[in-house]
Order: sequence, then C-alpha cells, then structure tokens
Amino acid sequence: MRDEGAFPHVNFYVADPQLGVRLQPGATMGFRLGTNPRTTIHVNASGYRGADWPVPQPREIVVVGDSQVFGLGVEDHDTFSARLAERTGRPVINAGVPTYGPREYLETARELLATRRPETVVVVLNYVNDPFELERPNSERHAVWDGWAVRRETAPTEVVQFPGRAWLFSRSHAVYALRRWLYALESDDAGAPPLDPGTPSEGGWEDLVHVSLRAQAEQAEQAAQHERSRGTSRAQVDRLGKSLADKRAQLRDLEDELEYGEPSELSGRIAAGKPGDIVDDTNAEKSRSVVLTAELIRAAVERREAYKKQQRKFARAHAAKFRELQAAAATLVDERETLLAELAASAPRPRPQSVFDAYLAEFKALCDAHGAELVVVAMPIDVQVDAGEWAKYGVERGPDMRPSQILLSDVVASAEELRIRGLDATAALRAAQPGAFLDHDIHMTARGHAALAEALAQRLEHPLPPRAPAPGLPRGTRYAPTSAAWAAALPAPLDDMAWATGTVQHLGGWLKLRFAAADDVEPIREIELLTGASPAAMRMTTATGMTLVTPLAPGEPLTARLYRLDGAGELRIRWEPREGGPQLRAEVVALQGVPARPLTFTRPPGILCRCETCDEMWGEPALDAACEAAHPGEPDQVCDAVLACVRHDPLFAPECPEGHVHAFASNACFTLCDAENPCARGACTPWHGGAVCVPAA
Repeated sequence: MRDEGAFPHVNFYVADPQLGVRLQPGATMGFRLGTNPRTTIHVNASGYRGADWPVPQPREIVVVGDSQVFGLGVEDHDTFSARLAERTGRPVINAGVPTYGPREYLETARELLATRRPETVVVVLNYVNDPFELERPNSERHAVWDGWAVRRETAPTEVVQFPGRAWLFSRSHAVYALRRWLYALESDDAGAPPLDPGTPSEGGWEDLVHVSLRAQAEQAEQAAQHERSRGTSRAQVDRLGKSLADKRAQLRDLEDELEYGEPSELSGRIAAGKPGDIVDDTNAEKSRSVVLTAELIRAAVERREAYKKQQRKFARAHAAKFRELQAAAATLVDERETLLAELAASAPRPRPQSVFDAYLAEFKALCDAHGAELVVVAMPIDVQVDAGEWAKYGVERGPDMRPSQILLSDVVASAEELRIRGLDATAALRAAQPGAFLDHDIHMTARGHAALAEALAQRLEHPLPPRAPAPGLPRGTRYAPTSAAWAAALPAPLDDMAWATGTVQHLGGWLKLRFAAADDVEPIREIELLTGASPAAMRMTTATGMTLVTPLAPGEPLTARLYRLDGAGELRIRWEPREGGPQLRAEVVALQGVPARPLTFTRPPGILCRCETCDEMWGEPALDAACEAAHPGEPDQVCDAVLACVRHDPLFAPECPEGHVHAFASNACFTLCDAENPCARGACTPWHGGAVCVPAA
C-alpha cells in the first residue's frame, strides 16, 4: 500500500459558501509528507482536529489559523494547541483548518466566540501566505474536488457523478497516483513545471523579501524626512533667536547712550547751586567772580535740562523697544511651540505600519465585544528561522531572508499598539533548530510545536508592555524657553532679599529663578520643591549660587525649601490679580528650627563650563552624559547642541532606549509603566495618555 496507507494532502474537505471549505466531521486519515513520519489525523464532531470538544469551560483558549495550527505532519496530541493545554492547565481548542486565511480566522473566531465564549482567542498569522490573502477569501482561492481542496483555477468546471465517486477519488491510492501522473503529463506538454494540486501558491518568499525591503525603504525615507524637518525647525528657531538678540542689543545701546550722556556729579551739584554759595562775602577764601560763577551754573543747568529731555526721549524709545523686545520674545516662544507641535505630529512611527493593522483592529473589536482577549502569533517561514533550511529544497545559496524579519516584528508592534499581546515565534523556533521543521516542507515537527507552545505559554504569563504616551505635549503645556527667549524676558528681583538675593522670570508657562550670592550672604546650595514640583524641573548649582527652571502655569503656586550652609529658607511663589492677568510675586523667608542636612556641592559638568560662563549656567546636569553621547564632537563644535539638550530643547533630545520615553517636556528618559507593569523605583505617574515612572525627588 502506498506510503503505509497515507496521503500527502488532506482529503476530507466539504464545500462551504462562506469559508470555502470545512472539514468533514468524524473523518480520519493517514498523512505523510515525503520522507517524514506517518501520522494520523482525526476530525471531531465539530469539524476540527482532535478529540470531541467538551462543553465550554472557564479560561478556555481558542486557537485559529491554517495548516500550521491544524498540525500537518504531527499527531493530534503533538500539535502546539495540545501542548499548550498541557503547559498551562487551561482547556485549548484547536480550530485551525488547512487552506484558511485571515478572513476565515476571523469568521471561525466569530462562530466560536458566540457558541463557546472563550476567555482567550489566539490567531496565528502564517507568513507563508497570510499577508497576501488578506483581501482574498478562501472561497475565491480554493474549491473542493472529490474531497481535496485545490486552487480554484485548477479545479474542473464540472465532474461526472456516480456512486462511490467521493470515496474512490479521495481514498484510493491508485486513483490518486494516476491523477498525479496525468497532471504531470499535462504540465509537461504545456511546458510548465508540475504544480502540486492542493498546495496554494498565493505568495512566497520572494514576495516577503520585496515587501519587507519596500517597508524598510519607506521607514528610512520617513526617518530622513523627519530629520530634515528637525533641521529646518532648528534653523527657524535660530533665526528667531538671532532676531531677538538683535533687538536686545538695540535696547542695550539705548541704555548705554543714556548712561554716557548723563551729566557728571559736579555738574549736577553746580546746576543745583546759587551764586551766593560761592561768592558769599563771609567766606574767608578768595572768591571767584560772580559772572564766572553764574555762567558755570547756567551751563550746568542747560546740560541738566538737555539730559532730562534726552531721558524723556529715551524713556519713550526704551518703552517702545522694550515692548518690541517682549513681543519678539513671545513670538519666539509661540512660533517655536508651533514648530515643535508640527514636528511631533509628523514624527514617523517607530516601525512601519503593518499590513495587518486594520485587520487586527477589526479582530480585537470582535473579541472585545464578547469579553475575550485576542493574542497574535507571527509565524515565520522555515527559511526565515534558519537559512540552513534552504538545503532541503535543493537550494545551495538561498536569498537572505533577514530583511523580511521586519514584517513579523511590525505585526507584533502593531498588535501591542492596539493593546493586543503579540508573539514573534522566530526566536523560539530558532532555538529548537535543528529539527523544528519537517523535511522538504514548511510545517513544524513535534519539536517545533513544543517550542511554540512553550513560547506562547510564557507570553500568556506576562502582561502587555505599558501603553506609550502620545507624541508631543498635552494641550496647555509648553517646552522650556530657549536661552535667547529668557535673555529677552524682564527679570524682577525677589520681594525680600534679606535672606536670599536673586531674580525671577516667568515666560511661556515656565519659571526661572536665579539665586546669586551677595558679598555678605551665603549662597543657596540646594532646592527642594514642596508644591508645584515637576519632573521637568532643572536645578543647576554653581560656585556663586543656584538656578531653578521649572514649568509653572500662570496662577499656580509654588513653594520650595532652600538650603544654605548656615540655615534654611522657604521660597513662596504667589500670584496677584491684575487687569492684564495674574502678576507673579516671589519672596524668600528664613526658617527657624530646620534640622541640618548634608549638602551636596556640585558644579556644572566640564563641557558645559567650556561652552558658557559657569557661574551663569542653567539646565539639568544629570542629562550631560546622555547629551554628550547624543552630540559627540569637539566642545566648540557641539556646545550649542549639548547646552540645548540639557535645557530640555526637544530638537536636541537624546534617543531613549526601548521601554522608555521623553515626558513632561523633559529630555530625560522615563520608564513606561501601568498597573500590570509597576515601577521598580519611583511612582507610576499619568502622562499624555500613558504613564511613566517618576523617581522620588
């Protein structure tokens, strides 16, 4: 008997108008592919592989897919569905059917969700052909011919029916061998290579390579375009900054003009005097002539009046220039925010969009409607797993399939963006090599099924990665102003400078405090934010004081503890209602009885001090290492970039590792978190549609 009574294809299909084919309930057959071991296939009363299903049970898992899920080439108990049930202790339903594609997986799941209400649905996307069958339902691809599923274009338009035909043509080895021989003759006569009827060929490795290379090229172009946009935005911000600096220089010229035009102290005293002050007869000293003295006084008065006139003129010009400068500063902040928002909106996806995106969204909506979880498995081709598999097909130097791996990682990434657990089976199957695949065939061996079952069980034990926040900033939040913008903003002194001296600025929703040490006042060494704290706060200590730059919306209070070597004080930011909007007031008061604490003496990192006056430095020193790594080069060439980076300029932000993101308008990298992925350190804090770990202050 041929191949120990086994056939190389399933031969108990029945036609179905919606799914193309179904399996004949209760059927059984011997199955063997080439030199691979013979196996037995049993179809249960529900029309799926394996023993009859029990009544629906709690925590049930339904697995849908094609012949890989069905388990061609292995025994019923060796399919990964059966192994998954052993590994997890959960009931697992194998609903895989050869010839099915993505549309049939969805419809099968729809049926079983309604009848069995499983807790989990696992869909296995087979990259042999599923990417190319998304829009081609099985009813258009396959037809049933005497129990066999054949490509529709090879199926006969009509057959002669007679008693026993179905059994004869599906179960007779002699008839099967004759039909293969006749088909081979027809193919040879037509000059075409023999095509094995029953093996679909809607897509192959060539298609995968082409699609993956195109996806990588599109991703590279998107990244390059985004980087060009970043460069354009930097140039625009630089131009705005230069315009602002020019206006600031004009304002300083006016101030210099007034300073140099001011009369001398002697001239002022003369102008304020009277002739009698100098020529009084009671004065014992020799007197100057009255005429000369009067002339000196007259000239001094004229000079003083001219200066007052010049001062009034300067005041008008200064007010106009200052308004122009403030408007330019506001314009810089606003236009920069617009540029950054546009840049964030145009940021490319971390990975190209998967062809399965819309399909997965539809599948998840179906599962959600039935209270079930969807899990996606990306199933690679054998030659994607191991290039050595080419040899079994007689190919000595097969094409490099590594570029096509991006397609599997893309579908897993797309699934996780949709809050679907995903598994790329490549690593698990690669670890099971050699021996994970059948000889001269793409299907898995029992060893491969066991490896996949273990990987899937582990994936089910671990939660989804946390949801990433949306790009950019939430409405009403802004990035830190640039140095040019701060230079144009009017600084105001602290209300009470008895305990601490310094200035305060508020611009674009950010506060900048500079505490400078006076000759007789100990400098501030540390700042501890008590209320109004933000993870984006920047603290920089120098030899002569300290600078705090932190987000602070108008009207929001802030208090901070200030520490010196000789005691502690408290900074209090409050807002007074004014006609044009709330007016910021800042005061520092000394505190009594505050326990002493060790203070840290730090200076800005060396490269920063080579870029700018160290005592006037501001930014976040903890970012220096990441910023220097992101912008390597000689200090004189990278100063602007490194300074912008430590000052939270997103145009110069360093890249974050996997599982970390920028948040809170900061260039620091924060770990993603959620209820199922708690923080190892710090608190899980909501941010822009996601959450990140914020270390304790």
